[in-house]
Order: sequence, then structure tokens, then C-alpha cells
Amino acid sequence: MNKKKRLSHTETISIAERAHRRAAGMSLGDVNINILIRQNYLLLVENLNHELAPFGLSHVAYFAMMMLRATADNQANPSELCLMTGETRANMTRICDELVAKGWMDRVTSSEDRRRVDLSLTAEGMALLQKVVPHVRERNQAVLSEFDEAEKSMLVNLLTRLNASFEKKT
Repeated sequence: MNKKKRLSHTETISIAERAHRRAAGMSLGDVNINILIRQNYLLLVENLNHELAPFGLSHVAYFAMMMLRATADNQANPSELCLMTGETRANMTRICDELVAKGWMDRVTSSEDRRRVDLSLTAEGMALLQKVVPHVRERNQAVLSEFDEAEKSMLVNLLTRLNASFEKKT
């Protein structure tokens, strides 16, 4: 998302407030929380993509590589990667095709089932992550440096509770 095209939080809330009044005759209320979470998500993705661009990665490709790195043998099948990243099969196929073309991931025959093809990080992919992960962590620390440890802990607790509440409702 282009910074120049993004509305400020105040502008977004004003528009949403007007829409809620027109649609339902009531104020925005707690929907403000949803808007804030969405705006923060968009900013997170925008910033992460900006940080990853010099490495030739998008946030989705980075997460796919990290999920592979988290497995015991740096290997998973595409369905497992979809579950781990929340991406559709079509998008995961596109991302994996890109990562294979760049030499950071390979398609390998499963050791458990010859009919199944797994995805595996290459040595180059693992080396790339060794460079990228500290860079991403440093950026995250810079963004969160305005919060003390108690505030970060409170944020984690609140977001965890929110996540659990959503999971109960779905």
C-alpha cells in the first residue's frame, strides 16, 4: 500500500462513523477496534514488504520460508504450508514457484509417499533467512521501542485474548 494513498486513522474513523450512522443510525462504537487492527495489519505488511524488498522477498514468501525453517527437516507439503500461513493453495503455488525459480526452495519427492511432492528450503534459502531474520527482528524492535516491557506484555495478552475470542465464535 502506498503511504501517500493511505488515509489517516482519523480520516478512516470519520468515514466509518458516517457509514455506520447512515446504514444503522448508530455510532461506530467498538468497530473502531476492528479498524485499528486492520490499519495496523496493513502498516505491518507495508513495512515488512519494504524491509524485505532488498532481499527479493514479499511478506508471504518470507512467512512460507520461515514455516519451512520451523519444521524438523525444513520440509512440508503445499497443503501444510497453506495451513501454516493462511494462504490459499493458488497463492501458495505462485509463491513457491517464485521461491523455486530463485533457488531458495526445491520440490522434492516425499520420503513417506512417492506420489506426494514436498517443498524444502535449499542451502541458499537457509542462508538468505540467516541474513533476513536479524534484519526483520531489528526493525520490529525499532517499531516497538516506544513501548516498555509491561506495555508489550499487556498488548500480547490482549491480542491473545482477542484471538481466542474470535476462535470461539467461528
